[in-house]
Amino acid sequence: MSYCRVLPRDLFNEANLLKCYGQLWLLLDNGAYPDAAVEYDDEGSPFNVYQARDSGSIYLRNVNLVVRGAVIALERPLNSRFAWPLYAETPDGDVLDVFDDAGQFTPGMVTFLRGDCVETAA
Repeated sequence: MSYCRVLPRDLFNEANLLKCYGQLWLLLDNGAYPDAAVEYDDEGSPFNVYQARDSGSIYLRNVNLVVRGAVIALERPLNSRFAWPLYAETPDGDVLDVFDDAGQFTPGMVTFLRGDCVETAA
């Protein structure tokens, strides 16, 4: 086990994390961002949910966002009350909100995926 889970809290945290990764996959699946893909290591195995030691956020160790060949760190803060609380850290160290309140990419994320200048999260 990657961290000490507390039920039912962590059932909701992990379910929301998986929802965010699923939405990410769907939004990238249409080919609008050809330099970005979600890659799943060990396909068919369970999702490996881990907790970041520094922030306490959770992420999937075996599902990655790859943009222009770089693996982009994704995290969901524990106990977030937002519907789509997923954050991406770019290779330059910028932190972006991945989704808006409707589950669509934020303008900053679109800019990053397209390879333009990056707008960081507020």
